[in-house]
Amino acid sequence: MTNKKTKTEVDELINIEVQKIREQQERQALLFGADALLPQKQFDRELEKHQLRNGLEFTIKEVKDLIIEMAGEYSPMFTNKKPFFKLMYKLHGWDKLDPTEFIKPPCVALYIKKYVYARFPKDILPTLLAKENPLINGYVRKYKLFQFLNDSGLVLLEGYIQDAIDVMKKSKTWYDFELKYTKKYKLSVQLKCIKD
Repeated sequence: MTNKKTKTEVDELINIEVQKIREQQERQALLFGADALLPQKQFDRELEKHQLRNGLEFTIKEVKDLIIEMAGEYSPMFTNKKPFFKLMYKLHGWDKLDPTEFIKPPCVALYIKKYVYARFPKDILPTLLAKENPLINGYVRKYKLFQFLNDSGLVLLEGYIQDAIDVMKKSKTWYDFELKYTKKYKLSVQLKCIKD
């Protein structure tokens, strides 16, 4: 008795094996392909929530919804009618400087970015700073950052300015303001190692 199979028998065995593989593939396709028959959710990456370390959440759409491409018309947001600069100068002890002067010390722009614009979602300030905004004289730029905000962004900015004013009114020094403000609005602050 010989175990040799004829070519026809081998072909028959191969066909049976191929048939088994095809049936298995069909079952898998039915099993895993059933999800394709269900209605698929449309996922918009711009609506995906991003969370910062401090717990604040934002979406890319929110960032895009607050910023415009070209600078808008200049209409002052930090007017002398608001006590923003007057309080800042007082808390710093800058008695000899006039807070109503248009040109402010360079650190004022840094404070505005650090404590007012930092309240926006994470990507707003870097996006605003990346806008084409040439220097005109010294450190004075052609446009103010708020000129790139749309109406919704300007409303938020106005609220952030008022929040800063409210905390400044309750503060004794600039450092006191920094501690109170950053605690209240979950912003980071460089703590002093040595008290004055």
